[in-house]
Amino acid sequence: MPTGYARLASLMGAHPETAIVRRFGSLNTLNLLYLQAELTDLENALQKEAKADAESGHLDRTLYSQGWQNQALHLQHKIAKIGPPNRQDFEFLQRWMSSPSMGNVYLLGADSDIWEIFDPAELVALYPDMARKPDASAIHGDIARYSQGGVERMCTVVGTVLGSLLLVGSILVLYSVGSMEMRLMTIGIFTSAFSLSLCLLTNGRMVEVFSATAA
Repeated sequence: MPTGYARLASLMGAHPETAIVRRFGSLNTLNLLYLQAELTDLENALQKEAKADAESGHLDRTLYSQGWQNQALHLQHKIAKIGPPNRQDFEFLQRWMSSPSMGNVYLLGADSDIWEIFDPAELVALYPDMARKPDASAIHGDIARYSQGGVERMCTVVGTVLGSLLLVGSILVLYSVGSMEMRLMTIGIFTSAFSLSLCLLTNGRMVEVFSATAA
């Protein structure tokens, strides 16, 4: 049975949505600043070498300058584009690490506090949008994993049924209410409930929710 980093890595490998690590934004930026200072000193020397290569008449040397790039800057740009973790996944990882019946992982190094505080500006998730379905692994016991497509279909069905019930229910209630004041109040209640369900169960924009409610 693996322990420590090996046990934590086994969880993150089997459940990619829990692969939450630091982006080291300040450290990467500091590295770029150091490289910038160093490259500034080397720039003149590089230009001299490039000029010498271009004037050498040698085919390979004339192509050197066309293949040079700042790899560190490119990698930092890629890291900056990685999104933050889902809060639920982060809290699950915390529970898994601290629970004796689950991961029971306690790190002792300088990185032991990385997963103590949810910091979306500093943490990144390699696969933030994956859901969970049943897993019978002894290492990852008590973890359920569900299909992302299944969850989305279930939300679509629930939203469709709820919207239909609200529309049909409002018609039935209005038919049975005789007072004009009660009818107006009922319209307001059902309209608010319909609008709220659209906000909670769909990813529609505000203008789309307003248009559907007004219709």
